[in-house]
Amino acid sequence: MSPTYIITAAGGNATAIVVLEQPMTRAEYETRGKQVMSQTETLRVEQAGFLIPSENRFEMAGGEFCGNAARAAAILLVQQSSGTASFTMSGFAGVVEGTVQALGSNKYQVECRFSGMIATVQPVTTRDLSATMVDLGGIVHVVVDGMLPTEYEKMHKTITTDLGLADRDAVGVIWIDRSKSSVRIHPVVWVRSVDSFFYETSCGSGSIATAAVTGLDTVVQPTGEKIQVGFTNNSVTLKSEMEIVHVMQ
Repeated sequence: MSPTYIITAAGGNATAIVVLEQPMTRAEYETRGKQVMSQTETLRVEQAGFLIPSENRFEMAGGEFCGNAARAAAILLVQQSSGTASFTMSGFAGVVEGTVQALGSNKYQVECRFSGMIATVQPVTTRDLSATMVDLGGIVHVVVDGMLPTEYEKMHKTITTDLGLADRDAVGVIWIDRSKSSVRIHPVVWVRSVDSFFYETSCGSGSIATAAVTGLDTVVQPTGEKIQVGFTNNSVTLKSEMEIVHVMQ
């Protein structure tokens, strides 16, 4: 049996990562990903991915880009307690460079650099709602100033339809509460091919999108913990504490 690791980022957004000896087809990733999500539902897993160490390759079940899952994969690729890893992943055309520092008790400080990532930012309007769309390639986020609505799933579907995003690999709508020095996010993410829909407890790509819109580099997650985002001319970095919370054999 392939081991499955459940790894959280900034206290939330649990990712189930199955370690494989050989790669699978895109259809197999989707089918097996749905199975993994069902099997790990009680562990509050929000997404699934597959790591092929022999190829330094990481695939999300839905083929999307996920910043938190990428950093979880970096932990598993670093065989020692601390170190670096370079790999490719779904939803991102460049090379991911991960740096892992062991903190003890299955906790790690993990930073990933996504070289060549471009966050395309543009204002949008939907149903008289002004927002900002941030396209990261393997996922697109719509950032909205304001409180998380009670009917957030309905609102997410409305925004996705109005903006013509239903054919994208993954769509996030992020409601943000900002002050002069900080911003808190409420990320709601849908992945098309596996049809998963979560108000995520932490979101790496959503933190990138929010930082791109607000100019703030510290993004407070729904858990209350923080993810650090950095931008240079040709790369984006994500950094926070991560934890391996469960291993299934």
